[in-house]
Amino acid sequence: MKAKPRAKNEGEREEGASGEESGSISCSFSSDKLIEMKNNKIQFLAGDGYKRLQIVEADEKTKSIHMICELGKITWPLRFDKLEEVHHKVHTGEVALIPYEMDRLVPTWGNFVTGLLRHLGCDKH
Repeated sequence: MKAKPRAKNEGEREEGASGEESGSISCSFSSDKLIEMKNNKIQFLAGDGYKRLQIVEADEKTKSIHMICELGKITWPLRFDKLEEVHHKVHTGEVALIPYEMDRLVPTWGNFVTGLLRHLGCDKH
């Protein structure tokens, strides 16, 4: 009989179809995490791996975020509910976590959303 690998990470990869709640290979995606990233000025790379991004506004009232790239350009708002919908589709396997696919769901945001979700660990499911 084989010994079961550590159940913390690798072992539960296929078992939890909705691995988000089980805590197996989960990402840190949440509105609180986005606000924390804004407050701590966390930088991350866009989906293309070249542009540095940062969340500069996370509005709890309108439930939207704004990002800024290294050139100082600020994006228009991205609603959290739309980001949550895309996040869910990535974890259920409906869509691949690549900029082209993200652009189809969130036009003009593909590269930024891909980078954000990768930074939060959504590519590890």
